[in-house]
Amino acid sequence: MMNCIRLLILTTGLTGLMGSINYSSAQGGCTSLDLDYICQNTEFVQGVASNCGLGCLSEGEECLTACMEAEMDLTSPCIECFGEQVTCIVTNCYLACAFGTEEACAECALANCEAGFNECAGIVDNDNDSWTSLCDCNDENPNIYPGAEATGSGYDNDCNGLLSASELATCEADLNADSIIGTADLLIFLSAFDCSSNCYDPADFNNDGVIGTSDLLTLLSEFGLFCE
Repeated sequence: MMNCIRLLILTTGLTGLMGSINYSSAQGGCTSLDLDYICQNTEFVQGVASNCGLGCLSEGEECLTACMEAEMDLTSPCIECFGEQVTCIVTNCYLACAFGTEEACAECALANCEAGFNECAGIVDNDNDSWTSLCDCNDENPNIYPGAEATGSGYDNDCNGLLSASELATCEADLNADSIIGTADLLIFLSAFDCSSNCYDPADFNNDGVIGTSDLLTLLSEFGLFCE
């Protein structure tokens, strides 16, 4: 039973790194910082969860929560999801785990407890790119996830925290030439807005001689992008 519980803590929830699930929004107990911590320290979290889960099998969720809080920098509501996971496994899969194979035990836990853990923790896949919010740095864009190919659209497609030349966008609205479309560009644009003569030509993105709404829409469509 103990070996199976160890296996289950490793295979449910945390292996949701690439699990396709379809909750509409992250409303769970884990904050974005919690999820980032779990993603960046997956093996460590797995080890702590395993050791605490095994040590607290007979003592319940409070024991596991206290054990994990002493070892990891996660919020209490997030850690409580691990306690609920162990309780779920023991409640629903005791026979499969105590008398069956590890495979049968794992299948039972995945079927009965993985979705509940993900819901509790707030692990979602809003953009249906097969990477959950646990490690997806932008879960609203299916072109952004760990290992994604560059799209030249001004985003960190592969979530490595760096922008390669092939990830940068060709921007029209980089008015201050700092390689990002931001507040400074918007302020420069607004200072010339509604101008129809002797205008600041770089802000006339559509070259119609007027700095107006259509030019503003161009700037807003590029706002926040990193540029060549």
